[in-house]
Amino acid sequence: MPALSNDPARCEVMNLGWGPQGHGPYLVRQEGYAPGSVDFRPQRFVLQKDGHWLINLTFVMLPEAVQEAQLFHHLTDVLVFLDALSDKPVMADDKLPQGTSAEEIMAHFEQCTHRILRGMRSCSVTPARA
Repeated sequence: MPALSNDPARCEVMNLGWGPQGHGPYLVRQEGYAPGSVDFRPQRFVLQKDGHWLINLTFVMLPEAVQEAQLFHHLTDVLVFLDALSDKPVMADDKLPQGTSAEEIMAHFEQCTHRILRGMRSCSVTPARA
């Protein structure tokens, strides 16, 4: 598994599908390891609107409003954002929140997953670029 990249071809765009006609909001994710990692352990990361990649398990620990603020509401916004990010250095945080237990993280993960699934009519994952 390679390191995270800002290459749009490496990104997955997840259509959460609860917008009009099942289009959007969208979440951008990628699997890989953070640059500078010493263990090269692949993990799933979520792209935030500030251009930072955040490990998925930390993302689910964020308050619901903060999570939703990271979603893109139009596919064109995703593509424009990824194009602008592609020539910038990768910024990633692969650390779990300090002082949290595995049980607490999994409880947040379940809550987040259930909230997303309740809102979805359909979900599809496609590469950002073919």
